[in-house]
Amino acid sequence: MGNNDVLKKAYDLLARRAHSAQELRNKLYKRKFASRDIETVISECKRLGLLDDSRFADDYAAELSGRGQGPFKIKMKLREKGLSETNIEKVLHTITDNEYENARRALAGKLRGLFNEPDMNKRRQKACRFLAYRGFSSDVISRLMENTPELKP
Repeated sequence: MGNNDVLKKAYDLLARRAHSAQELRNKLYKRKFASRDIETVISECKRLGLLDDSRFADDYAAELSGRGQGPFKIKMKLREKGLSETNIEKVLHTITDNEYENARRALAGKLRGLFNEPDMNKRRQKACRFLAYRGFSSDVISRLMENTPELKP
């Protein structure tokens, strides 16, 4: 197996969806390609603009944020993709600017289900757990609890 086989597989993987360099590297290693060939192909994909960790981080973070994920969860998922701390921190500055609004939208979708809980304290606890699990900061959660009439004691 040579560079052409590795390059073909890399193109195939990148055609399906964007990958981080580390993610693509791991997938190619799993297919038992030679390290030297993999690194050559990774460099070639970067040169061609098919592999860009900065752009991938921006796009993936925006997708997660749009799905109601908070900065802590997004940071964890970006690390799982093998992105550098530099790329992660750059993206998080953008995400945290609208963290409150993202948390408000996520909670709005959950509120209907919370009305089934008659006990207000339990309702508030469930809302807090939901937002914490989604990766929102405690100060944003507190502000949201204070500003949501349906959750006021």
